Amino acid sequence: MRNQTTTTGRVRSPFGIFRIALTLLATVILIALAGIACGDAEEGPDTSNEPAATADADEHVDDADEHVDDADEHVDGADDQADDADAHTDDADAHVDDADAHTDGDDDHADDSDSQTDDADAHTDGDDHDADSHDDPEANAYLEAAAKEALFLVDMSLFSYAPSVLEVEAGEVIEIAIQNSEAVLHDFTIDKIDADVHISYLGGTGQHVHEEAAKDADVHFALTEPASGIVHLKIHEPGEYVFYCSVPGHQELGMEGTLTVTEG
Repeated sequence: MRNQTTTTGRVRSPFGIFRIALTLLATVILIALAGIACGDAEEGPDTSNEPAATADADEHVDDADEHVDDADEHVDGADDQADDADAHTDDADAHVDDADAHTDGDDDHADDSDSQTDDADAHTDGDDHDADSHDDPEANAYLEAAAKEALFLVDMSLFSYAPSVLEVEAGEVIEIAIQNSEAVLHDFTIDKIDADVHISYLGGTGQHVHEEAAKDADVHFALTEPASGIVHLKIHEPGEYVFYCSVPGHQELGMEGTLTVTEG
């Protein structure tokens, strides 16, 4: 058998060819092992402990949920306390409203009491004024010297007054000169009138048998005989007042007149 030669003229032996094959095979094996090693490296680190780490993470999540639940319970408790505080506040407001209502009621009662007291004082003052006028003929003596806004002359005769109508303004000081033209008892009487009154006699007397019956009148001037006298008045309240003769039967015969007091 003839040995093969290369172009260079060198002869390849079978043993040399076998060595080359072994070298190539070894190279392929090394390359394959290197590829396997690279594949393991690309697969990443060992995850054999992942289940334990996941369990720990789950435990942390559960703990966080418990904390959230506790926080919710605290929030609910705070809301309950806030509701209780609101309820107490509403109760306190209701008590305050009740107290205000009672206070208003007490104020109303106090006002009513004050009004009644004022009325009582007014009546007392009026009674004191009447008592002073009746008990003390000089109680309103200032009227005699005061300037007079109106002067009247009234004649009592034939069971009548002339004139029978007098008109003045409230607050004016007036003078009524009254004369009896007959030898018959006549008088000038006004039962109730809010006025300062002063009476003076210029002659004759006012004493008569029925005087006791007329003593409660605010104005009572009587003459038992032909004579005269003066009645001074300062009337405080507007109104229409009747003056009449209180001798029994005389008023029924027409002996009366009207004193009209207008707003001053």
